[in-house]
Amino acid sequence: MGKHDVEALETQTKALRAVDYQCGGGMCRDAVVVRIHRGHRMLAMSISEPVRARLFSAVADLHNLAGWTCFDSGQVGAAHHHLDVALELAADAGDAELAANIHYRRGRIHLHYGATDEALTQFELGRLAARRAGSKLAASILSANQGWAYAKKGDANLAVGLMERAGEEFAEKDDREPPDWARFFTEIDVSAMAGSVHTDLALRKGGRHIGMAISALADAVRGYGPEMARSRSLCLSMLATDHVLGGDGDEALSVGIQAIESAETLKSVRTRDRLRPLEQEAAKHPDDADCRALSEAVTLFVTGRDQT
Repeated sequence: MGKHDVEALETQTKALRAVDYQCGGGMCRDAVVVRIHRGHRMLAMSISEPVRARLFSAVADLHNLAGWTCFDSGQVGAAHHHLDVALELAADAGDAELAANIHYRRGRIHLHYGATDEALTQFELGRLAARRAGSKLAASILSANQGWAYAKKGDANLAVGLMERAGEEFAEKDDREPPDWARFFTEIDVSAMAGSVHTDLALRKGGRHIGMAISALADAVRGYGPEMARSRSLCLSMLATDHVLGGDGDEALSVGIQAIESAETLKSVRTRDRLRPLEQEAAKHPDDADCRALSEAVTLFVTGRDQT
C-alpha cells in the first residue's frame, strides 16, 4: 500500500463531506462508516514511514466526519465515540491542526445540547492545538465558537470581543489551500457566526443585537450556494427568529417558511432542532397573525416527521 491509496481515501472523504454539507449527515453517514472499516484495514497493512502519518490523519478525519454526520443525525453517543477515536488517531499522526478541528466539533455537540461550559473546555483545547499547529484559520474557527458559547451565557462583551478576534485571525490566515475539514470556514461563514453570536445576544438582551444579527445573517444567506444548503437553512432559522424579535412578523413568516422548506430537503436532525427557538419566539405573539401562522407551521414541521 502506498501514497496513492491514502490519496484515494482522502478523496472519498472529501466527496462524502460535500454530501454532508449539501444534503445533511443522514444522507451519507452509513457510507462514511463503511469507509472507516476500509481505513482501519489499511492501518493494519505494511506501509512506509513517510506515508504512515498521512494515513493516520486520513483515517482520523474519516472518524471526524463520521462524528459530525452522527451528530447531524441525532446519534450523539456514536458521535462522541467517533470523535474520541479521531482525536487518538490525530495524536498518533502528530496532526495538531486536525486535532483542533476535532475539539471544535466536540465543542459544537456540547453547545447544541446546552452544555456550554463543556463546550468552552473543548474550544479552549482546540485553541491550544491550533497554536501548536500555527494555524490562524483553526484559531479563527475556535475563537468564533467561543464567542457563540459566551453569547449563549449572555456575556456580550466576551462574545463580541471573541468574534472580533476571530475576524482578525481569519484575515491573518495564510494563503495555502485549507485542509478539507476546515474548508467550510470562509468569509461567508464568518458572517454566519457573527449572526449566530448576535442572535443569541438578541434573545437575551434585545436592542442593537437584533439589527446586527439580521445584517450578518442576511449576508450569509445570500452568500451560501446550494453546496452549503444545511448552513443556509440554519441561518434562515436564526434570521426568521431575529425578525420576530424585531417586531416584523411579515418578514419573519416569509423567511421562516424558507427555513422550513429548506430543512425539508435535508436529512438533518439539527435543522429541525434549530427551528425550535423560532417556534418559541413566534408563539409569544398570538395576536400577530403572521407570528401565529409561523409558530403553527414550525410546530407542524418539527413534530410531524422523523428525519433520522
